[in-house]
Amino acid sequence: MNGSTTKKKRYYDETNDRGPKLLPTKSLASTNRQGKESNRRVAVLNKLFMKNITDLMATGSFASDLYGYGIQISRVRVAPDFREASIYWFSTNLNRDVKIDGVLKPLCSRLRHELSQLRLMGEVPQLSFVQDKRYYIEGLLNSLLKEADYGEDAAEVDGEADGALPKLEEQRFCEPEMRHDILGLDHAQIMSRIRQSVDKTNKAWKAHQEAQKKKEEAVSVLQKTNLKQPGESE
Repeated sequence: MNGSTTKKKRYYDETNDRGPKLLPTKSLASTNRQGKESNRRVAVLNKLFMKNITDLMATGSFASDLYGYGIQISRVRVAPDFREASIYWFSTNLNRDVKIDGVLKPLCSRLRHELSQLRLMGEVPQLSFVQDKRYYIEGLLNSLLKEADYGEDAAEVDGEADGALPKLEEQRFCEPEMRHDILGLDHAQIMSRIRQSVDKTNKAWKAHQEAQKKKEEAVSVLQKTNLKQPGESE
């Protein structure tokens, strides 16, 4: 048996395979891939989530829940560890910001479920709605400038305009009386005087034409008379 040439079998561990593997979403944060590749992935996910979230909120049950609040999504930011995603929003109605925040929070789980059906990534991160302070401050400044330019009554008038429109529609439409005393001048009286002056001018012109015609007739008769007198003397 000393001359045996049998080789020992080696155990092959498949777990030590050095080939490329697909890493789950959470494992991306545990690696050191925080360079350009990770930044590009975050940028792509931001755009994908922005597009799909706005589409979902504009259709279906989301649209009915958010109708009338004037909500707009300004941007979506996925965290570098891919575990959280912030949805930044603003509203054109400053008076409803507190109420809107309470309406949006329950939608996070529903939105996350819908996004998971689209299979944008292995696991959709936790979603949270965050009010975009930039647009809020801009809207607040515009409101303050409006009050400074037109006074506080302008804001009250804008708020009461919607309620006043139905009442105006119910009232019978009556055309106001046409005024002729614009800028302190009685245009009706001025036009009357102008018409009288034109009538006088027309009458004077007609009288002048008649007098001229009679004069020409008289001259014609006189000339005929002068032509007949030499023949009568013979």
